[in-house]
Amino acid sequence: MDPAPEHMSSRTVAAWTVALAALGGMTGFVWGGGFLAVTCGLSLAGGGALKAVLSHRRTVATARGDRAAGTAAPGHGDGAADTMMLGIHAYKHSVFPLSGPGAADPAECMARRKEAYRLTAAEGIPHHIREAAAATLEAIDGGCERAALSAVEDLRGAIRKRHCDL
Repeated sequence: MDPAPEHMSSRTVAAWTVALAALGGMTGFVWGGGFLAVTCGLSLAGGGALKAVLSHRRTVATARGDRAAGTAAPGHGDGAADTMMLGIHAYKHSVFPLSGPGAADPAECMARRKEAYRLTAAEGIPHHIREAAAATLEAIDGGCERAALSAVEDLRGAIRKRHCDL
């Protein structure tokens, strides 16, 4: 299922329209009989359908404009960068475990490495943060713990600077 706003489900729109028609019909019937029930039902159903069409058109236009401008949803890049940072930390701790060398299983280390690289390649991460992440992963792959810690601090600073710039 695509969570993009322009993929609003037509079934959801139809369900709300039918629900509004039923609500209008029941309200009209309670107030004054069959004719008023049909009138209220059609009025509410038409209003619901019109609102759905207009809001859907506005949502699609906004999404297309954002896509043309190259922007993502607000906060998407920040969330992706924070998630990437967690993945890199997990990989770093599997390469340099606190309990000493050989404490982490090589298969676990490779799985975390693969995940860290996948998160670094995620869409929406600003270019300067992606570059800092690549340098961090290179330092971790190099096997020098001091260089890896320095690279992680540089990455953390780039992410913090991005948060402060917003």
